[in-house]
Amino acid sequence: MPHPWVRGGHTQTIVGRYLPGPRIKFPSTSHVIDVDQGDRLCILDSAPEGWVSGDPGVVLIHGLGGCARAPYVVRVAARLLRLGIRVVRMNLRGAGAGFGLARGIYHAGRTEDVRRVVDWLGSTAPGSPLAVAGFSLGANLALKLAAEAVDRPVEGLDSVLAANPPIDLAACCRHIQRPENRIYDRNFVRLLRAEVARLQARFPDLEPIDLTPAKTLLDFDDLYTAPRNGFRDAVDYYAQSSSGPLIPRIQIPGLVIHAEDDPFIPPDPFRYIKFPPGLALELNSSGGHLGYFSRTRWGGNRRWLDARVAAWFATRWGRVNPPVGS
Repeated sequence: MPHPWVRGGHTQTIVGRYLPGPRIKFPSTSHVIDVDQGDRLCILDSAPEGWVSGDPGVVLIHGLGGCARAPYVVRVAARLLRLGIRVVRMNLRGAGAGFGLARGIYHAGRTEDVRRVVDWLGSTAPGSPLAVAGFSLGANLALKLAAEAVDRPVEGLDSVLAANPPIDLAACCRHIQRPENRIYDRNFVRLLRAEVARLQARFPDLEPIDLTPAKTLLDFDDLYTAPRNGFRDAVDYYAQSSSGPLIPRIQIPGLVIHAEDDPFIPPDPFRYIKFPPGLALELNSSGGHLGYFSRTRWGGNRRWLDARVAAWFATRWGRVNPPVGS
């Protein structure tokens, strides 16, 4: 149940994003990984005390406009470390500390980068069960990779977890353009246009693209994301990158978490997909977009999503799940 002062998807989304919490610190080591076309990724690797090969590891994937240091990624990483699970926080191509290491950009279907990070983790942890856990756009990537692994296995991939995944990208664009959600659409476009300008300044030889007409995410993807990544247009990008049609193929265990009042991602696509037996769907009535600020403490904290992710992995890998403070 949502907190009585934090009702509705908009409030849940805003409070979940901006409510300050305790400062979380834990050791991490930065690594740079080569991908393709001269681009590189930056990841942050943290291992709990006593961790050895054979113990589990998770790759955490942030959402649109985020990075490996996003508060929700850091909070979940801290909980997993308390479970004795190694955590790799991935900066998607060009994001966070990876800015300047890549001329290319990340997008909702670029699973090869995630595969590369999982392969890297596996190479340093032989025999360890590995999982991918994503949030928002990163959750779509996690599900898409899990489905693709049926034909192209990912060594060690044991499970997948996805929080608020945009499994139907075209439906998400329609949803975020509704009058009550347009402020989010405009904010994302402002953020992305600023990131493009920053990238253009870093690599002035990149062919400039006029983004003046881009007023919505659909416009931005049509003018920039699609042509920069070899798609015909935004419609083609959405069709090829949405994980929804691929979900029935997933063969590893997992959990998908979503909220019916998410202002970015509509709930209907989740109802029309046949989820495989090992992949559970938890469709909550409230929670907004990565909000889930609850009435009561769950696992020691009112941030239900963080606790739910930790509890699922604790059950999956037989770990003791200690409560944490609020």
